[in-house]
Amino acid sequence: MAHMIVYVGANFEGSAGDFTQDLPNVGSFWNDTITSARVISGTWQVFEHANYTGRNVTLPPGDYPNLPISPGGIDNDTISSVRIVG
Repeated sequence: MAHMIVYVGANFEGSAGDFTQDLPNVGSFWNDTITSARVISGTWQVFEHANYTGRNVTLPPGDYPNLPISPGGIDNDTISSVRIVG
């Protein structure tokens, strides 16, 4: 099963949430608040808008302690939807 843990703070601090399925809308609490993530298993694609739209980046397993993920990728506090791609 794919598993990603997201955090509101940098360096995996603050409130944390477990994602284990595709979410076309991450919900009001997580929308535009995710600052760091740990991809435990699976490969995830994260999007800046709901319904898998807008800028996006693919995250293989690993630690992502502080967004933005990459230049031209996705910025801090902009993730609105996520899906499993592998």
